Amino acid sequence: MTSAHFNRPAAGQTLAEPEPEQPLPCANFCSAIVAAAARHPQRLALSVPRAADGYRTAEQLSYEQLLARAAQLQQGLLQAGLRQGDRVLLIAQPNLDLYAVILALLGLAMVPVLLDRGMSRARLLASMRLSGAQALLGERGLIKRWWLLPSLWRLKRLGLDGGCFGVQALPRDSQPTAQGFRSVPVNVASHGLISFTSGSTGLPKGADRTHASLTAQHLAIRQHWPDQDDDIDLPCFPVLVLHNLCCGISTVLPATNLALPGQVAPAAVLRQLQLDGITRIAGAPAYLQRLVSHAQSKGQRYPGVRSLVVGGSTLSEQLLRDCLSVFPNAQALAVYGSTEAEPIAEVSMPELLRDWHQQPGHLLGRPAEMAEVCIADPAQPLSDAASVTRASLPAGQLGEILVAGAHVLQRYVDNPSATAESKIPRADGLVWHRTGDVGLFDAQGRLWLSGRLKDALRVDGQLHYSFPVEKALDALPGVRRSALISRDEEVKNAAADSELLLVIEGELSTGLPALLAEYGFAQVRLAQIDSMPVDGRHNSKIDRPALRELARKGRLELKAICP
Repeated sequence: MTSAHFNRPAAGQTLAEPEPEQPLPCANFCSAIVAAAARHPQRLALSVPRAADGYRTAEQLSYEQLLARAAQLQQGLLQAGLRQGDRVLLIAQPNLDLYAVILALLGLAMVPVLLDRGMSRARLLASMRLSGAQALLGERGLIKRWWLLPSLWRLKRLGLDGGCFGVQALPRDSQPTAQGFRSVPVNVASHGLISFTSGSTGLPKGADRTHASLTAQHLAIRQHWPDQDDDIDLPCFPVLVLHNLCCGISTVLPATNLALPGQVAPAAVLRQLQLDGITRIAGAPAYLQRLVSHAQSKGQRYPGVRSLVVGGSTLSEQLLRDCLSVFPNAQALAVYGSTEAEPIAEVSMPELLRDWHQQPGHLLGRPAEMAEVCIADPAQPLSDAASVTRASLPAGQLGEILVAGAHVLQRYVDNPSATAESKIPRADGLVWHRTGDVGLFDAQGRLWLSGRLKDALRVDGQLHYSFPVEKALDALPGVRRSALISRDEEVKNAAADSELLLVIEGELSTGLPALLAEYGFAQVRLAQIDSMPVDGRHNSKIDRPALRELARKGRLELKAICP
């Protein structure tokens, strides 16, 4: 195979490029949910365990009840003076009211602004400042000290569960029906939902999910993860609730704090699998590992789960084996994607396990049906579609992973510099999104991941990426997890080699020197750590900037140079 392009969207799957003066019409994203509610009005739409009583009971709404509550909230939003196009900053726990108000806002072509609860306080505050919101809507317990945050002073402040000082209670007097829910026409250029990314460096970026891209993402997810009419899903990714509602299936949120998925109490969630008849599960590796490890320790298996998806980070061999053992009847997939492009690629867990050692790096699988993927030479400038074509690499060569498709977000909100840095316009109205990941296609047309561009390591004047050697290191006896990093934040355009630091969670295996030498890393400092810092959203990816900061502050005990 010589071409680096795969799965170009079929006819009818791309969006025509809109004229700025007259944007093309587009169906409101909520129209699919309205249609699902018409088909199954009495079906369970959403069940949310109550954190207040230790997740022992749950609040539930049928599709008809959910739309009726959303219609009631729509009346309150209009009575409060909000208008189409207004951005509304939402601060609330995942509960029935939160999802109902998201639907209410989307239906009225208002724009929910969501903050990743896993972000640091500094990044949360920055996201609030950058949101461009006209109003704040949230739970009193979370917004009652709004006056401590100057960025909230100018906003109209509304309480979902009542008012308090400086916060007006959202009007909720009437009792409308599901038929009263409004789903107004929109256009392809209008914002649908804005979510701020939780990256660990730089200012937060607001991902612009238009109604068209929300719909396209729903269709893309459904293609690679088909649902059955009687499915009951237990997703640890809150955004999947909107997708499930479009499908018309039932969603049960897991009995845990979704802001800390890596700290899930597994017994409560596994009990949901039995009592609620769960047929589908989705979650990040850290979350799934705790579930399956607990199930293995108790000798438990869950044959009723027929579909399993893991995403958000790379997986370990042990997690693959445990998932296939605990969920013996599940079609088990590992999915690669990002906030800006979900999904990009997928691979079945049996295939991933079978080909684990086929070559260095992590197997991501084949591009999703709606995704067009290419590998671009990172040394070449990328400014337009023609430059991407010139920089495209054949199978077997390592470069930056770029993705295009109707489901790929085209811009960041109010951030033209970030958009210009990551988005390359195409003549068909789509964009190439620069993922910042480095990988290659194998001869079978499958993607393999080697690392991140910004985490490149310079050795003997050549750039290297850490995932292949870390994958091998993690297989050594006593090593739970490893991270090979440069002490510098990122490789500069200089001839100097990186000062390498290998951080090990676990024991320092006697095989370290030989393995490092095999991968070409001759001068490496060593440090042990009790627990790797991880990302705030999925608690699964190693937080490399945090490791560099620990090293900079002298909080890592450096050991002898190895090998």
